[in-house]
Amino acid sequence: MAPPEGTGVAAPRADVTVRDVTVRQYHGSALRLEATAPVVELTRATNDFTAADASVRLTSSGVRVLAATAAGNGRAQVVTGSGGVRLLGVDGTVGDTPTATFDGALGTGGGAFSDAGVRIEHPRFTQTATGFVADFADERVTFAEPETTTKADTSAAP
Repeated sequence: MAPPEGTGVAAPRADVTVRDVTVRQYHGSALRLEATAPVVELTRATNDFTAADASVRLTSSGVRVLAATAAGNGRAQVVTGSGGVRLLGVDGTVGDTPTATFDGALGTGGGAFSDAGVRIEHPRFTQTATGFVADFADERVTFAEPETTTKADTSAAP
């Protein structure tokens, strides 16, 4: 994380570049998530990192989250995806938001949130909301000010 502006202290520069990165998070012996990125820039002194084209797979649900850019701190277990964040559900659900933050301390098993607006496309409905909070342990997402439109059922024959 960068020092406050105007302090005269320069932000530390990344001193390690790691390529073809895969990070796995376990709870006991159970794999909880797997994160990948082609390149990660890391500042060892602070444990801050940045990555482009980041991907996270939540193993319990099979959901994948893709971010154009991810920046965070490994010690704090906080990562913010920006430049467009996309959720891909195993049921055909696609969710898009400009930014989203993962916080390992949120809920009992980590979670994510955004107040940048979100749009969900599901095979049966479309939903927009001003934001969301996702609790990974409960596998529950709460949307702020949701508006849902049901799609017409085109599977029935006339």
